[in-house]
Amino acid sequence: MSARTTRPCFSEPGPGHIGRAGFTLLEVMIAVGIIAIALVTLLGAQSQSVSIAAAARFDTTAALLAQGKMAELCVQGFEGVGDGEGDFGEDYPGFTWKAEVRELTVDETGLDGLAGMLKAVDLVVRSREDEERACALRTFLVKDFQAPP
Repeated sequence: MSARTTRPCFSEPGPGHIGRAGFTLLEVMIAVGIIAIALVTLLGAQSQSVSIAAAARFDTTAALLAQGKMAELCVQGFEGVGDGEGDFGEDYPGFTWKAEVRELTVDETGLDGLAGMLKAVDLVVRSREDEERACALRTFLVKDFQAPP
């Protein structure tokens, strides 16, 4: 039997040998590409969630402001309510409102004998920054009448 020397699989490279430890350029480029795709996806999701949160904040605030303004208009009563527009002052500088009041006709209601007895109050609250964003409410007022004695 002859003595045979075997080289271990993971030997230290000798002088003049190039080491094979580490990653190839291709492996590094693939890893960077995967990380880039993941980051773009995460940033897109973050951007979308910020946009959704801003829309929800507007919807909530505008609905509450519209309810309050509609209550103010309805307190004025059938005879006192009228068209108007304005803002919500320093507390809510990014919001404006516009109210339109009109008497309903028999053609609109289908009810004979109620001419001059019903008014529709339409209120729209808008964002100053984005005119497309709006919250609209409609209510109806009935004229107080007294039954004949």
